[in-house]
Amino acid sequence: MSVRKSLVLFLVAALLLAGGEGFAQSASKKEEKKPAVASTTPEGGEPHYIRPETPEQRQERLGTTEDPGSDPDPETIFYRFGKQYKIWRAEKRHARYLPEVGWVRPLANANFQREIYQENDKYVWVWDEIVDHDAVMKEAVANESTWSKESIAYFEELRPEFAPLDASRANVKVTFADSSAGLPTTGSWRNGAAVADMNEDGFVDLVLPPQRGAAAAPTIFLGDGNGGWKKWAIKWPHNFNYGSVVAADFNKDKHLDLAFSIHLTGVGVFLGDGKGQFREVTAGLEQHYPTRRLIATDVDADGWIDIVVMSEGPVGRGRDLQDKLHGNLRAFLNKQKGQSWQGINLAEPQEFIGGDYVSAGMFNSDRYPDFIGASVYFNSAFTLFLSKEPSTYDPLLEGLTIPGRSYYQATTAARFQRGAKTDDAIVSYLRYWPNNLDALLVPTPPLNEVSGVDRITFTDGKAKRTPIVRWKGALPVRGMANGDFDGDGNLDIAYVVAQSSDLHILLGDGKGGFKEAQVAGIQLPPQRTYDLVVTDLNRDKKPDVLVMFEAQQATAFSQKNGSVRVYLNKGTQGL
Repeated sequence: MSVRKSLVLFLVAALLLAGGEGFAQSASKKEEKKPAVASTTPEGGEPHYIRPETPEQRQERLGTTEDPGSDPDPETIFYRFGKQYKIWRAEKRHARYLPEVGWVRPLANANFQREIYQENDKYVWVWDEIVDHDAVMKEAVANESTWSKESIAYFEELRPEFAPLDASRANVKVTFADSSAGLPTTGSWRNGAAVADMNEDGFVDLVLPPQRGAAAAPTIFLGDGNGGWKKWAIKWPHNFNYGSVVAADFNKDKHLDLAFSIHLTGVGVFLGDGKGQFREVTAGLEQHYPTRRLIATDVDADGWIDIVVMSEGPVGRGRDLQDKLHGNLRAFLNKQKGQSWQGINLAEPQEFIGGDYVSAGMFNSDRYPDFIGASVYFNSAFTLFLSKEPSTYDPLLEGLTIPGRSYYQATTAARFQRGAKTDDAIVSYLRYWPNNLDALLVPTPPLNEVSGVDRITFTDGKAKRTPIVRWKGALPVRGMANGDFDGDGNLDIAYVVAQSSDLHILLGDGKGGFKEAQVAGIQLPPQRTYDLVVTDLNRDKKPDVLVMFEAQQATAFSQKNGSVRVYLNKGTQGL
């Protein structure tokens, strides 16, 4: 068995032994079968499927040996197409229907989808597959004992990282000043913005993707070079969903163009003329690809800027053969000067990567970019992909470089070591200790839940992970970027943590070490952010900060309390 396959099987086993977060519970073998059909009509009226169907069509769609009826018991098990399912219902006011007919997100704010069984005026019933954990685990551990020697050794090595790790304090204070006048103070803004001189006046502008909610248009705020902003009146070809945006000159006409990753849709490319006119190109850009994050980079090193997108995770998408062959990390290669695009997989469909962050870096010795991304798939090691040859990538699955029992969040990549030949990857994570691992086998660590930031370096083709900072609890990093905040010529790391109003800045020493600076002048709103942009916004050669904030879910649609904030770097002083 290959090392790659062995590691994947081990990670699957670890997930299952942990209780399988995110998956349905297995059905008990002793569970008594209950009647499938209830005699009463459920509240909301007689249920129906999404389209009229004959009894024969209904039976073909259900694929069951018996009809579940109009109000099926949620504990009844149905055998459907050779698999076990239960049916549960959700209130329609909490659901969100997907572009793919017959699929819904039962809880709109939860990132998972289900196939519809039936619906009425109040409820939507969905199929929920029962995962046979016992069968999968037997295959994964290959008849070994519940905790093999390899598993125990793995957690013995990982155990010291389930403890707080504080960054050393730097005797430096970085001061910022709010410069958000003219920017939105209401709305729901996410996931990633772009900063570029869109109207070619020499001052950088802010490009914001459409707001979350009903389909809308992007927004461009023109900068005056001094931290002031004014909305640019632009008529877009059409509205679309929220996501992220990047600016690049895709067709080399010396005018900046825009590419959007569009939630539950795919990629949109708009070629600009520098005067506020944008023309959409669609050739080769597949639809029904769920993505909220993209970056622009020259994937095949042919001199033309390409687009790399990451799937947002386990959400509804098309079920035809073409869509099944799409990996969760894809590139669209620039063809015919931005007029056409060729989609290719960077990750294979069976490699589970997905989330709201992806970064490019030069991690190995060739001339092609490599990628580090997020993972909303618990326990997946598929986050770091290294170029093997043009447009061909392999995941890095070496030991504890990408530890299991984790979710991976915001990332950034840059050359943090002076004189280094390769970039470093900075990765944030949430990590959980297995609650069913006997303390006699491996002593219980100080923390069962830990969040943190790691640095991965690459030397002579070998990767090494070094922890930078860790803290207690499942408090993920919501945005991360890099820049030289103190002007010493070494790159620093900036990040924002969930449920915190603070911006953290780790000052780099150019040798791979980091110390935390004191930050003044920034008090972030309580709303959630999905990104952090660091760049010089007022031409003073100091990195500034841009943050977008999503509206709190409890607010009414017409009173969304999200915002967009800019903080200008006013310099540093010693303490």
